[in-house]
Amino acid sequence: MKNKVKFLISVLLLLISVQLVFAQYGKISGRVVDRETKEPLPGASVVVQGTTLGAATDVNGNYVILNVPAGTYTVVASYVGYQTVTVSGVQVIAGLTRELNFELPSTAIELRAVEVVAERPLIEKSATNAIRVVTSADVEKLPVRDVNVYFALQAGVSLQYGRLYIRGSRSDEVGYMIEGASVTNILGAATGARGGAFAARDRYRALGGGLITTIPEALEEISVQAGGYSAEFGGANAGIVQQVFKSGRSKFSTSVQFETDNFGNYPGKKFLGTYSYGYSDIVVTLGGPLFTERIKFFLAGENNFIRDYIQHFFKGYNFGYLKDNGRRGGTKGDSALVAWNDANIPGRMVNRYTGNGTLTFDLKPLQLRISGAYTWSRSRGNDFLRNIFNLERLPVTDLTQFFISAKGTYFISAKTFLEASISFLDYRNKSYEPAFGDNVLAYDDSLQVVRAYGERFKYVSRYVGPPPYDFYGFAFYRPGTLFAGYSKFQQGYWGGNVALTSQVEKHEIKLGASYQRWTVRHYGIGTGGLFRAFHTLPDSARSESYLYKLLGSYVNNYGFDRFGRKVDSGEDGPRHPYFFSAYIQDKIEFSDLIINAGLRYDYLYLDGWRLKDPNAPRADLTTRKLLDLEKGKPRAYLQPRLGFSFPVTDRTVFHLQYGIFVQPPALTSLYAGLSYYPGSVYLPSIELIPDPLAFDPDPVKTTQYEIGFSQQFTDFAAFDITGFYKDVRNQLQVSTVPITSGPYAGLKYAVYTNGDFENVYGLEFTLRIRRVNRIQAQINYTLQDARGTNSFANGAWAAVGITQITPTLTVPLSYNQTHRGTINIDYRFGKGEGGPLFERFGVNLLITFNSGHPYTLATGGIAQQDADDGGILNDGDPRNRTPLEPINASRTPWVWNVDLRVDKTISIGPVNFNFYVYVQNLFNTKNVINVYYRTGNAYDDGFLTNPDLSGTFVNQFGPMYVELYKAINLENRQHQWRFNGVLQDLFGSPRQLRAGVRVEL
Repeated sequence: MKNKVKFLISVLLLLISVQLVFAQYGKISGRVVDRETKEPLPGASVVVQGTTLGAATDVNGNYVILNVPAGTYTVVASYVGYQTVTVSGVQVIAGLTRELNFELPSTAIELRAVEVVAERPLIEKSATNAIRVVTSADVEKLPVRDVNVYFALQAGVSLQYGRLYIRGSRSDEVGYMIEGASVTNILGAATGARGGAFAARDRYRALGGGLITTIPEALEEISVQAGGYSAEFGGANAGIVQQVFKSGRSKFSTSVQFETDNFGNYPGKKFLGTYSYGYSDIVVTLGGPLFTERIKFFLAGENNFIRDYIQHFFKGYNFGYLKDNGRRGGTKGDSALVAWNDANIPGRMVNRYTGNGTLTFDLKPLQLRISGAYTWSRSRGNDFLRNIFNLERLPVTDLTQFFISAKGTYFISAKTFLEASISFLDYRNKSYEPAFGDNVLAYDDSLQVVRAYGERFKYVSRYVGPPPYDFYGFAFYRPGTLFAGYSKFQQGYWGGNVALTSQVEKHEIKLGASYQRWTVRHYGIGTGGLFRAFHTLPDSARSESYLYKLLGSYVNNYGFDRFGRKVDSGEDGPRHPYFFSAYIQDKIEFSDLIINAGLRYDYLYLDGWRLKDPNAPRADLTTRKLLDLEKGKPRAYLQPRLGFSFPVTDRTVFHLQYGIFVQPPALTSLYAGLSYYPGSVYLPSIELIPDPLAFDPDPVKTTQYEIGFSQQFTDFAAFDITGFYKDVRNQLQVSTVPITSGPYAGLKYAVYTNGDFENVYGLEFTLRIRRVNRIQAQINYTLQDARGTNSFANGAWAAVGITQITPTLTVPLSYNQTHRGTINIDYRFGKGEGGPLFERFGVNLLITFNSGHPYTLATGGIAQQDADDGGILNDGDPRNRTPLEPINASRTPWVWNVDLRVDKTISIGPVNFNFYVYVQNLFNTKNVINVYYRTGNAYDDGFLTNPDLSGTFVNQFGPMYVELYKAINLENRQHQWRFNGVLQDLFGSPRQLRAGVRVEL
């Protein structure tokens, strides 16, 4: 029992003592004067109610309160002989200064205390770069519940392929932060897996992202810094998106929220003209003081379940029973019912549990804040109709995320404080066959399959699974077909930070340093044929040395040995990149000039391999090891940052910013098991290597310039315009290296190397209208031109492989949207307004629009594609594609979308009930977001209308082939998803209708 208690105490101490922390705190400053004479009141007290934070004014009446957590507060100013003035609704934004001035009336003039409700400033005078903030009050009114969408609504940001792009940079150049700590996916990919052309295509299109899931109802604010940030920030060249959790308040509060899209219409039925996608979500929050006013907590928990985690325009068909023609090896004449529902793709599912929370200790002069997040989820994926007879063997993926950070702040004096913090992050997932899990030898063993699933699966032999059906040229997998490989992946870090901040008159001087040490592990094994390899040579399979060699053909491993056992050192050890930084910055705040100057030092070690002689590589192909490897070297960089803000008046502000930014490339390009290296270098035809390796590349470097102007032109409206230019160098691209000596002299091999570059020009416009006559509105617009040598690291792998020439000319980047904007209008009745029917009733309208993105019209034959592939021109293997115009000379159509939320709040005693309905894609617009390269439209792939391409198959399989092709490929884009990826569907999401209720106490 004593040991258990010690263990629990140790765990608790670990949780409490574990943030690479940046500014999730702001400050309040201003002046206190006599209301009548405007003379300063030295020694006046200014206190943040409900905290121990406060300050006294100096001889000029000025005060500053440092280290105020982001949130909304009540601030009280008092002075002997004067009435107390209380200002509620004071919003503090992370990293910014909230100016709050007080005019105190004398008790001889006014005997009552003065209470004022503050309004959020329409322009931020203290910001020297473009920063956009969305508060919890804004989020809860929007007709969406997706944190990435909240970011993408801001100027300069777009959301494509499930990833954020900021100011025209690649998706892996965006930094993600929670509570000031980095949660960026430094690997870039969701797993450490590598693969062929199509796997590489999806991996590099969707690089980046954050590693931790947050609950929208747990967030106090989110913010976007679209480049141009101070020396305190690093590791993200494009921009930083930050989330700050709510804190507990002085009074207990709790809420329960439930919403769903299932009104008895799942699967495949309509309710009010809308399908259900099997969605339900429940959130519970609780916060308040813990034992004492000086300790406060906030907790939020969520269960989110959805069947169709990607929503598509998807049409159901019923072709009845079709007979197998035996063309793919199956029994001729076998039949199966080929039918599926509207809207819902069978087999999909995600079930997620998430918790977020904070614990704050206000023990003046010491402050401690602990933040944490945890997620567990189980998912099953299916994108293809050809899998509908074998849903039982779809692979399952389990995912866990854990993040905890603790920050201590000690006030040496009222204007000087020291921060020290540490943080821990752990992210891991595992994909497996649902019946056998870790027992990979059973995956393809027919006897084990029969024991697990029964005798309904018909294997051809002990080792050969069921062949596919062939219905008029279309493949459908028979029950029992093995889909799943096996993989497990982990990445995480320990980090530490220390910083000293001091307010010296007009100077806020900050010195800091931080360190992160990551651990990355991956194990992936191809299970097809594995059991056969073991079973046919049972005596050899008993030898671990033989198995070690055998597994070299099947595995990609680091941090695990070839048998899947975790190892911490040696040639199969984990990767341990580490990053150290130090910075000094000075924020000088005058009434008419703010200067933010700083210098950052980064020391980066990527823990990648490099060849001792790149022109003479050697390999042991027996053990599948590349020889003559050595570890790469660290790099060090200095990065100056300089920003100016010119508050010409209280309503007019100019700002300028210049900075150099450095970050590592996505480390997925560097990392693979040693058994993967020989194949990546010595594949006979290098043009067939879509996903090679990078041997110790340099970091990516960005230089950015920004100029902006903000103007408040009425008491309730303001706009800002920001122009920017950035030059990005050293992005990764596919290149070739000639072998000049050794047994492979005269050959070349493919690598990722620093070489791609891009230039981006842009203009961002934001109009904000404070609530007046019940209406509040915001308009965001971005005009942007992004050009570079490649849109993705492997964007030109086929061309480089065939021609041996790397691109040097810039072209429009495929993810660039020249025009992008949002319009958000909120109309709301307040308490006591509108009568019983409309009191506390609100409508929120969200309009988003963007111009299309670039693509290249092309032509080509069907190459090695089969009847159900339709000769589609694809990104996975573009060697058969011949462009008909300059690269990315065409554009997809404009996209418009309208979302709507309606809600009504009623109160019964102390309990508030908020009933709401929101509709995404209100008009069910079938927005075209991608097109077929052969035709330039989304409805005709150019196959059936071209007898030279389709004639052979039409003649072979007859009219039913044409009907199946129209239903499966043209209507439901199955060949597009298979070859270009489900992320590159041709159409946006259909209408979704969700209803819910939120109960607050």
